[in-house]
Amino acid sequence: MSLKKPSWLLIGIATFLSFVLGLSVGPVPISFFEMSQTDRLILFNLRLPRSLSAFFVGGGLALAGAIFQGLFRNPLADSYLLGVSSGASLGAAAAVVLGLASPLASFAAISFFAFLGSLMALAVVFYLGRGNGGFSIFRLLLSGLGVGLFLSSLVAILMLMAGEELKSLIFFFLGGFASSSWDTTWVSLGFVPLAVIIACYFAPELNVLLLGEETASSSGIHTRRIQLLYAILAALLTSISVSVAGLIGFVGLIVPHMIRLIFGADHRTLFPLTFFSGGVFLVLCDTAARTMIAPAELPVGIVTSLVGVPIFLYLIGKEPAGYTF
Repeated sequence: MSLKKPSWLLIGIATFLSFVLGLSVGPVPISFFEMSQTDRLILFNLRLPRSLSAFFVGGGLALAGAIFQGLFRNPLADSYLLGVSSGASLGAAAAVVLGLASPLASFAAISFFAFLGSLMALAVVFYLGRGNGGFSIFRLLLSGLGVGLFLSSLVAILMLMAGEELKSLIFFFLGGFASSSWDTTWVSLGFVPLAVIIACYFAPELNVLLLGEETASSSGIHTRRIQLLYAILAALLTSISVSVAGLIGFVGLIVPHMIRLIFGADHRTLFPLTFFSGGVFLVLCDTAARTMIAPAELPVGIVTSLVGVPIFLYLIGKEPAGYTF
């Protein structure tokens, strides 16, 4: 992780302040200096696991987007590129509509089948993406787009078949952390940090790969192995995030693009900055979702679009030379 001390200090302050807001602000304001027994229950049983889930899901989605943008050398690539989100949607819809879970399917059941659907979609994409003796990034891209469109069609059919479960499905597809608990938080805590470490460890190889596959191969880098490693890593980060929080868009597109415009394309710097920025961004968006129309709650996916897209367009307008790697 090639970050200067001021960058780490800024990241630490932003992360700390986002958690302070996420834990204290809400329909029931909480003061850390004077807490009743009810405040403690709300803080440790509801808001802390919810904020941790939002941080790791946001960081995971942002990092997955940064990986795909670098891997495909495409500023429009994001973590939904390989059809993983469509697989998660299909798993969740099947759990509810086909009776694989209870009629009011619990979060745990939806998460399990969403995760299973993500992995199945990933397996199909990589099977179709096999070329002559290896994997082609171009074939993976086309396979992911095709599989994603096909699975989305199946999801639409299941939604037409749904009755009273339709509202639960729509809320899941919009994404959110209303059902977060320590059980769901441990999923992200157990997998996301390890994925971040692996991504940062191989960042120098991905930097060389951006110069071209021939240059990377002549430098002694196993290009196919690095491409496959990062594709699987990004897809798994997406599937974990979807299984915990449902479908939350734009984080994987907006956050890494903003960080790249500000700090450059060196992945040794880009990956850790993107992870922490994505986590802070989603914690703040989740806090806004809980408070904007309290006591009701907005889906987080709506807030990420409302907040993130204007910032994204502003930064694009401030970049006269265009987007470069």
